[in-house]
Amino acid sequence: MANRISKHYKINPKITVDHFDLKDINRNNIVNYMLILTQQDISRDMIYELFGSFNNGESLVHHYDTFDVPIGAFKFIDNKGKEVSNTNSFVTTFGIWIFNIFLIQGFGYSKFFNGYINDNINKGKFGKIHQTLIYALIEDKITVESYKKFITYCDFIMPWETILSPAQTEKLLSCTKEINKLKDKLIKENQEAFDKGDPGVIEDIEKQLISFAKDYLKDDPSLDAYESGAGGSFGNNFKNMYIMKGVIRDPDPNAEQEYHAAKSSFIDGISSDEYSLLSNSLAGGPYSRSKKTEIGGYWEKLIVSALNSVTIEPNTDCGSDKYIELILTPDMVEAVMYSYMIKPNGTLEELTSENINNYI
Repeated sequence: MANRISKHYKINPKITVDHFDLKDINRNNIVNYMLILTQQDISRDMIYELFGSFNNGESLVHHYDTFDVPIGAFKFIDNKGKEVSNTNSFVTTFGIWIFNIFLIQGFGYSKFFNGYINDNINKGKFGKIHQTLIYALIEDKITVESYKKFITYCDFIMPWETILSPAQTEKLLSCTKEINKLKDKLIKENQEAFDKGDPGVIEDIEKQLISFAKDYLKDDPSLDAYESGAGGSFGNNFKNMYIMKGVIRDPDPNAEQEYHAAKSSFIDGISSDEYSLLSNSLAGGPYSRSKKTEIGGYWEKLIVSALNSVTIEPNTDCGSDKYIELILTPDMVEAVMYSYMIKPNGTLEELTSENINNYI
């Protein structure tokens, strides 16, 4: 599979299209068809025809290829119920355009995102989109049925990942041939610390190997799954699969050595002399979580008992003069949304999606 090399396309002024015809699309007119695309036009067949590579190994276009969007080409309904469009031309990718049409504009959700979302749709961005829509649902700006349908559409497009973002390529599956050369060299240079399971030294080795792997695999399509966050992380999933398991804590509290290190990766297989270490890692994690749950469960019972006779009436002020001072940052929004802020004049104001930015 070829490396990622983005191409740019422009509208063809010599042709006019008035309805979507998948059979007629080619590289010469694809932008013209994208600009009249509607939610109803988007299907699995369309994704396969546009982005799939078949017998000749080539795609019509790639989801990361870009094109020009002229003034007035993207239309949506604003907060006042009026149809508006983009007042400036802009450049976007085919993938982001289809995402907007299918999941945002098609549901009338563009007004919640200032029109068009022209960002990479990775795990973080996708989570923020869902959070914005959840706020809209709570505040009765969208209906439960609309949001349920949105979730259904999100699930419907998940199998398209096999076309849009292939998780396995020959270069990825064989990358350990090059990674292991550097891994053996770094471990040999730090053999004493590695044998002692020194977490700091081993973490530094892992960082060097991850950096090398990213550079070695740059522009390879298989990295999309990791860079987007949809298929795991570099520091955990990729590291364990293609680099090494790394530091493992001994679950025995009386062990002479608290930490050990395993150089095996899952793709190459676990060596016989490190098998017991990997087995220990399967015991240590669940034990740690269960001990923390023990504490949490105890406090939950205490709190439930203490508040057993307390009733909270909705939309009422309990009259308490107690409050918490905090500096509200964007990453705290979810924790404080729909709480009340004390205004300078002493009155209370509920935090909602409409006023939260006034307090950040």
